[in-house]
Amino acid sequence: MLAFWTPGTVEMIIVSLFFLVPVVAIILVVRYLIRKGRENQKLRLEVGKLADELEQLRKERKGKWK
Repeated sequence: MLAFWTPGTVEMIIVSLFFLVPVVAIILVVRYLIRKGRENQKLRLEVGKLADELEQLRKERKGKWK
């Protein structure tokens, strides 16, 4: 009777896949979001640097035309 309720190898594999797949998916999504956030920060810094450089060039040109 007890052997009837004891899960076998196939059942254990199926159950572990049901738990393993969502856990791996959540981990991958979290890693993707963290990486995306870091890339966004780097892009914002680069855009800021380019904006500063553009402003300096405009000031230099404006000074030359006076």
